[in-house]
Amino acid sequence: MIPLNTTGGNPNEMSGVVSRQQPFISRRAINLGRLSLVFILAFLSGITGLEAQVAIPDPPAGFDSYKNVPHGTFQIVEYYSGTVGINRTTRIYLPPGYTEDSTYNVLYLLHGIGGDINEWYYNGQPHYILDNLYAKGRIAPMIVVLPNGRAMVDDSPGADIFAADKVQGFADFEFELLADLIPFIDTNYSVKPGSQARAIAGLSMGGGQALDFGLAHLDTFAWVGAFSAAPNTYAADQLIPDIADTSFLSGLWLSCGDADGLLYITENTHNFMTGNAIEHYYLVEPGKGHDWSVWKPGLFHFAQRIFGTYPTYDTGITVTTNPSTGIKQNQGSSNSGLIYDASCQSVRYTGEGKIEDLKIYDMGGRLWLHESGIADPSVQIGDLPQGVYMVILFNGRRNSVGKIVKC
Repeated sequence: MIPLNTTGGNPNEMSGVVSRQQPFISRRAINLGRLSLVFILAFLSGITGLEAQVAIPDPPAGFDSYKNVPHGTFQIVEYYSGTVGINRTTRIYLPPGYTEDSTYNVLYLLHGIGGDINEWYYNGQPHYILDNLYAKGRIAPMIVVLPNGRAMVDDSPGADIFAADKVQGFADFEFELLADLIPFIDTNYSVKPGSQARAIAGLSMGGGQALDFGLAHLDTFAWVGAFSAAPNTYAADQLIPDIADTSFLSGLWLSCGDADGLLYITENTHNFMTGNAIEHYYLVEPGKGHDWSVWKPGLFHFAQRIFGTYPTYDTGITVTTNPSTGIKQNQGSSNSGLIYDASCQSVRYTGEGKIEDLKIYDMGGRLWLHESGIADPSVQIGDLPQGVYMVILFNGRRNSVGKIVKC
């Protein structure tokens, strides 16, 4: 199929900001159990850990090239948009070995202001990037939906990509996404239910949409990624209607090139998240501009950090190792007396009193272990899967809080 337009996001995209409209879908009531966890995360992380950029290595040579590995498949399908009142099309990537006998996570991957359903496919090689990561066992199985982000009858970029109706079409896509496209995917494909199985990301204009829509609807998307977000991004302090909603946020990725004239948007978002103790990845690519040299690596990195997977070389947090004990712990954390055994099999408490109550959560807020009245100062965690966990220990007088990277 010949692409209608294959231009990337434009570094001069829109000088105006689209005003926020009332959310189309009302968000669920706050879960107080998970709400408490977000404040613990904020207390634990501290500004030092949040401001530090994780050392994330560049993708390997050929990460976006065809290789002799199992491959996923692409479809172009029609769905009815009640928002627009017509049938519209979207590309869909199904992972290698897709079967209706299994259920899958879903990533909604959005294009830039000059793109359409073909932009990522012809320029970003998402199928090669993901196929190669699957072959190395580095990502969770996922369906990828690549829609046209303009919710309008003539959804082509047109002669003037900055035309007011085209820009408004990008804003209106929020309603179509929630009311039409997601229900279509959930009904017609074998997908896992719930926000923890749903991610949204995009480049440039699509990066702004991902932040605007994803952070406004954290009951729908637990994972949000923006690669070189454009000026359609809401002001940072308007992105999250209620900071308490970040208890539903499992992962946020922000990346941009330092030669990109739009870097300030990503920086402003990063600074707001840091100021509000909201954990996130923040990657500034040296010497790179507003182009695929940032967006393809953005997908490569983001895909490895969603749906509960983490690269072995990166935990998404600042971690140091005590040279005398080999114990890993967070910089800036308040975990007095709470240490993680270097054998990766136990959490040990060396503070005052004893372990009256201990809880271990994953970063999505799921409780994995809860024990009370423990006589032994060590708690075995060998059965936990690899990943990042929050440990909350009560000694009868106060809480000790720590974060561990389970081997």
